[in-house]
Amino acid sequence: MDRSPNFANNERYSRTAISLHWLIALLIVCGFYLGWIMTDIPGFTPTKLKYFSWHKWIGVTVFALALIRVLWRSMHKAPAMPRRIPAWQKGFAHLVHFLLYALMLIIPASGYLYSSAAGIQVVYLGLLPLPTIIGPDTALKGTLRLVHIYLNYTLLVLVALHVLAALKHQFIDRDGLLARMIPFLR
Repeated sequence: MDRSPNFANNERYSRTAISLHWLIALLIVCGFYLGWIMTDIPGFTPTKLKYFSWHKWIGVTVFALALIRVLWRSMHKAPAMPRRIPAWQKGFAHLVHFLLYALMLIIPASGYLYSSAAGIQVVYLGLLPLPTIIGPDTALKGTLRLVHIYLNYTLLVLVALHVLAALKHQFIDRDGLLARMIPFLR
C-alpha cells in the first residue's frame, strides 16, 4: 500500500500560518500552566500577583494573535486534507478546528470579563490600562470564573484530540499530514 503523502507542496500551510499556530500554542500552554499554579498559591503574595499579571498578559496576547490568525485564515484558504481521509474525519477535524479558533477568542474574553467583574483592571504588560467593560459584580464574578475554568478544560480536551489526531496521521496513517505544520518534517 502506498503510504506516501498524497498532496502537493503547494498544499502546505504558509510560514505565517505555521508561526501563528506555534506561537499561540506556546502561549496557551504557558497561560494554562500559570493559571494552574497561580490558583494553588495560598493567600495574596507578590508571586501570585505576578503570575496573575503574566496570565492576563498572555490572555490578551493570545486574543490579539487569534484575531490576526482568524483574519489571515479568512484570506488564505487552508490546504486541502489528503484525499484518503474519510469524510467523517474531515468533518470532525473541521469542527475541532472551529472550536479551537472560537475558544482562542472566547477564553481570553471570559478572563477579561472575570477581571472586570472582580473590579480588577487589566494593565497589559504593566503599561497599557485596558478599558473596564463591566463594573464590579460579585455574582457575575463567580459565574465568569466558572465559565473561564470550564472553557479552559474544554480547550485542554480539544487540544489533546488535536494532538492525538496529528500523531495518528504521523505514525499510523503515515500520510504526511503533520509535515504541513512542522517545517522540519518536510
